[in-house]
Amino acid sequence: MDFYQLSLGLLATVNIGLLWTQYRRKTGDSNQKSWLSSAASARSFQLTFFIPYIIAVAIDWLQGPHIYAIYKYEKNLPEKIVAALYATGFAAGGISASFAGSLADRFGRKNACLLYCGLYFLTCLSMLSENLTVLFMGRVAGGVSTTLLFSVFEAWMISDYHHRGLGTPPGSPVLGSYKEKSLVEVEEVEYASSASSVESTELPLDDVFSTMTTLSCVVAIVSGVVGDMLVSASGTRTWPFMAAMLCSVIAASIISSTWRENYGAGSPNDKSAGIMSCSDTRFEFLRDSKILALGLTTCIFEGTMYLFIFFWSAALKNARDDSFGDAATGELPFGLIFSSFMCTMLAGSAIFGRLRSASTSNAEILLSVLVIVSGCLGIIVNVRDEKILFVAFCIIECCIGVYFPAMASLKSQLVDDDIRGRVYSVLRAPLNVFVVVAHCLDEEGSRHRNNVFLACAGLLLAAYCVAQRHFPK
Repeated sequence: MDFYQLSLGLLATVNIGLLWTQYRRKTGDSNQKSWLSSAASARSFQLTFFIPYIIAVAIDWLQGPHIYAIYKYEKNLPEKIVAALYATGFAAGGISASFAGSLADRFGRKNACLLYCGLYFLTCLSMLSENLTVLFMGRVAGGVSTTLLFSVFEAWMISDYHHRGLGTPPGSPVLGSYKEKSLVEVEEVEYASSASSVESTELPLDDVFSTMTTLSCVVAIVSGVVGDMLVSASGTRTWPFMAAMLCSVIAASIISSTWRENYGAGSPNDKSAGIMSCSDTRFEFLRDSKILALGLTTCIFEGTMYLFIFFWSAALKNARDDSFGDAATGELPFGLIFSSFMCTMLAGSAIFGRLRSASTSNAEILLSVLVIVSGCLGIIVNVRDEKILFVAFCIIECCIGVYFPAMASLKSQLVDDDIRGRVYSVLRAPLNVFVVVAHCLDEEGSRHRNNVFLACAGLLLAAYCVAQRHFPK
């Protein structure tokens, strides 16, 4: 058994142990009566959201790993065209981030999730074409849908969570707004909310975010395996895209039949919409230093994550070549390495749950993550040993697994439900600009890669200083 097989087996064992102890702790902390009283409401919420969410995430993971390969090796496009296609996707994501969330708040977050399914269907359909214009249009649709995936699904979930009263003790008022399309429906929803608030007990939102990260990691591993099986069975890389198209149809069908619509400020039923428009307060939230600190942290950390994903394979390959020289034989087991990364990310989501159970605040968790990842990037630049590099990469992936539920939980606390979709999408705009600029400056060779890692390490420390000052204590 080689190093990567042993590592994957060890990480899988650690994950099983973490998930088992987490399950035992939760069942042990709740008495039987309260667990039964909350089960029906919580289970209904979880099934309603997680089933289509899993399928929606699978759409992204099924086709994502094969985009570069199908452009480069099946369509035989030049490297500059491939880079232009990628840049077009990120640019479309950045531009759409300025208005996608606002439109979702106004016209309905459920509708925005359905739009995500439709746009991704068109994105995957475009990959079956050899026409360059169609391919660029597909990248535009893909960029917009990525913005929707990382903003409106979470916005819909948090609003529905508050509407059901899952985060409040019995008898407490339901937090957040939940607007339906007619007066009759408003009365029905308000009655249902007050009834559920009497019956339900607390379901921590932190647990929901942790579960989202866990499920995303599991779906990524399964989707990667299924995608490779489809490519092997068909002899073409188009089948994962066709499978993603099928998932788009299934997810849209479930969402349209099981989800209730919810809105933010500026909806057709919101009487204050005209006032907000006249007073030009669409981006008023940008004056809040806490929101700006969130945006800066999101941009730098997630931008670093995207660049890390782009560079890690070359870094490991260069380390192997430096160690063995001409004696280096065989390709790196990228499938095993990817699975190991997903396992460490999965472990990170479990570690987040343990930290929150120990009353560690989301702000403290995020600050620690920023410092650890910055330190790992500094180590990566100064190390040439393949195994040490792999361990450092695994630590970064673990921190990513901690970061996502912690950031989601902090945003849920700081962002008002009426403008949640708008804020979440706008915060992604600088991230897309960050990645596009970084790729435009891309050069061959390990020297440029090390400079990128050092720059990201410094930016993470700068984000730490800003976040330490402005994040809630």
